[in-house]
Amino acid sequence: MTTHALDPGCPVDESFDPLSPEFLADPFAVLGKLPPGHERPVFFAPSIGYYVVTRHAEIEQVFRDHDTYSATIAQAPLVPLVPEAQQILLAGGYKPAPTMVSLDEPAHARLRRPTARAFSIKRVHGLIPAIEATTAALLDAVAGQTEFDLVAALAFPLPANIVFSLIGVPERDYAQLKQWCGYRAALSWGRPDPADQVDIARSIAAYRGYIRILVDAKDSERADDLTSDLLAIHDEDPERLTLDEISSILFSLSFAGHETTTGLIGNTIRRLLEDQSRWQAVVEQPELLAAAIEETLRFDTPVPVWRRVTTRPDTLGGVRLPAAARLFLWLAAAGRDPAVFDVPGQFDLSRPNADQHVAFGKGLHYCLGANLGKLEAQLAIGELARRYPELALVPGQRLTFHPNISFRGPQSLLVRCGQDRYVPPGRLSGRPGFAGGS
Repeated sequence: MTTHALDPGCPVDESFDPLSPEFLADPFAVLGKLPPGHERPVFFAPSIGYYVVTRHAEIEQVFRDHDTYSATIAQAPLVPLVPEAQQILLAGGYKPAPTMVSLDEPAHARLRRPTARAFSIKRVHGLIPAIEATTAALLDAVAGQTEFDLVAALAFPLPANIVFSLIGVPERDYAQLKQWCGYRAALSWGRPDPADQVDIARSIAAYRGYIRILVDAKDSERADDLTSDLLAIHDEDPERLTLDEISSILFSLSFAGHETTTGLIGNTIRRLLEDQSRWQAVVEQPELLAAAIEETLRFDTPVPVWRRVTTRPDTLGGVRLPAAARLFLWLAAAGRDPAVFDVPGQFDLSRPNADQHVAFGKGLHYCLGANLGKLEAQLAIGELARRYPELALVPGQRLTFHPNISFRGPQSLLVRCGQDRYVPPGRLSGRPGFAGGS
């Protein structure tokens, strides 16, 4: 609920609720019922107490004006937490702005610069053999099955395993971290009831504690991983990067480094298989996979929403915003903006400007892991297409999605294999090109 008077010219939509069953099932159907973006680029949603921003231009404006639009609420709980849950989190070291995505300058830059080492062109290229080997092993595990759950078999474990390995998490702990990451999404971007909040808070506190123990262990015994790289910076100047800040970076990456890529892989495969001609196109022309991934990021982004808060009054999309106005940046709606994309409701592998999406943000907070996520998706889906040229969705399945506002991908995606054209591990061909970026 808003605590300030609304601009009389600001539209209000009492029915808009991004955690309603209707919205979770198909947010684009909800978008289609709204007035066109040029008529209502910004409106207020009482259900969440946020101004919803739907148009590409206004969202890009917000991302680029970091002085007016602060990132401090990017990971704040969407709904108020009960006091017991708050105390558990604080006792466990979970602060209101715990990671760099929730920080403004200059604190943001202090953490981003060392974190960028994890995503240098050299390090990302160095991960290609691990991504290929992990993909092959995961698909080997379901070889011979006529049907399997693509999310459970590939989309979920692959990016998690890669980012945990990058950080230096022991393999025996992967399953526990995956479970904790699911709790974190529910806490920050969902609407858990009070009893669930307390249970989730305990898990998040344990998750945060684990990361700090990992940092301390690596401080005593270094290895070839990101944690050790960050500790080397700490050795040079302990005040430049503290152990608590290293823990904060890893806490962020251990979650964001795989949740978005899981959704990207699942969403891309879903959209390709919805029209068999699309799947056949990437089977016959693997070079189309890069375009398929960019179009998925536009058409069905795995990060449909991000958030900002105003530091001072401003006007956005013709609506006067007061200071402390909370913004719901509907990135998925921006991907369907007809002012930017022709026939935006159509999935088009030949779309020339698909990469103008805002799925990874813009400006200072542009996603560091964008290139790694796209590379993982391209390698994984490419290998899937080589093995299963006749892959198809199991008909009649009802897709479900996690009840949160910021991460979207099918919880399961049942596929029917057709004829298995197995390619032994190590025989992958046509590796995708990779260009560095910010």
